Amino acid sequence: MVNIKYIKNGKNTNRFLDGIRGYSALFVAFYHAMLFTQYKVQYSPNFALNVLQKFTSVGYISVSVFIVLSGYCLAIPVVRNNLQMKGGFKRYIKRRAKRIIPPYYFALLLSILSIIFIPTLQKISGTAWDSKIPINAENIFAHFLLIHNLNRDWLYKINGAHWSVATEWHIYFLFPIMLYLWREKNIFVMLCFFFLLTAFLYKLVPFSSPQFILLFLMGVIAAYFSFNEYRIQVKKIYLYINLLSFIPVLILAHFHFPATPVVQVLFGVLFSIFLFLLVKLRLEGRPSNLDLALSSKVPTFLGKISYSLYLIHGPFLALSNLVLLKHYHLEYDLQLLVMWCIVVPVIIFISYLFYILVERHFLN
Repeated sequence: MVNIKYIKNGKNTNRFLDGIRGYSALFVAFYHAMLFTQYKVQYSPNFALNVLQKFTSVGYISVSVFIVLSGYCLAIPVVRNNLQMKGGFKRYIKRRAKRIIPPYYFALLLSILSIIFIPTLQKISGTAWDSKIPINAENIFAHFLLIHNLNRDWLYKINGAHWSVATEWHIYFLFPIMLYLWREKNIFVMLCFFFLLTAFLYKLVPFSSPQFILLFLMGVIAAYFSFNEYRIQVKKIYLYINLLSFIPVLILAHFHFPATPVVQVLFGVLFSIFLFLLVKLRLEGRPSNLDLALSSKVPTFLGKISYSLYLIHGPFLALSNLVLLKHYHLEYDLQLLVMWCIVVPVIIFISYLFYILVERHFLN
């Protein structure tokens, strides 16, 4: 039987989940810092720096981590409530809106004002920032409605990282359908429905990353196996895991998905297994060393401010790069180190201030 105290008191489990979220946010900040360094990514001839660059170049996978974790954390309360939401859909979506949308609006407004009042951010420069400008009433309106991920011309405007906020917001409306199909039918009906929906949406709006629906779903399934109060045979769990590993591959191969979505879905499967195993050990009272490391102060602090860091880091990275380009003319390797070792820590501090002033007031 699962140790129920960890379900009733989520703090113990949440600490290591926050640690994962914190390191993921840091990883995406380093990834974007590399993208925003000078005019384009130049791989260094220095062996150590080159290795760091190659590792950082997969930083886009951090968004996959956030989506899996979102499904995982939202599923924990419903697992012991017969896969039903306490208080119903209205309470659920109000809580999600309160948690996600106000900080996003503040960050969006900050990004818009930065572009309006900082001339450096208004000019085409040949850098990664060019895809964020110019801004107009249409893409501002689309961002405020959280539909900017449905049009290529809006997708990366103003603040490039914000596209995934819209995608996750849309997925929240699918979560009750996932629970209904699983509860009233079975897990395989639910899986088939959402695999087909994802394939359809990919043909319709591929740039909106509909594969994240599957990543969210993997998180939900991992939470169910982690926190279901009845003892589940390990062999049965691994049978499900193996099935879940093959189905997305077959579906995506059939619809000829490009490499990145396939990698993200497979990563989602592996990461959900990783979550299940770590939580299983914790619930059995024998947390791993990795679990304990993720629960330490630094990663959990980063986890606490991870949403703020994700929301606001883009314009600050872009501005820092443009200032360094214009005034200091550093060699690429040196400027990349400045971006990683000085600019990113400063942005972490600014993100902490944003968390204190804005985000913490909207926590559930």
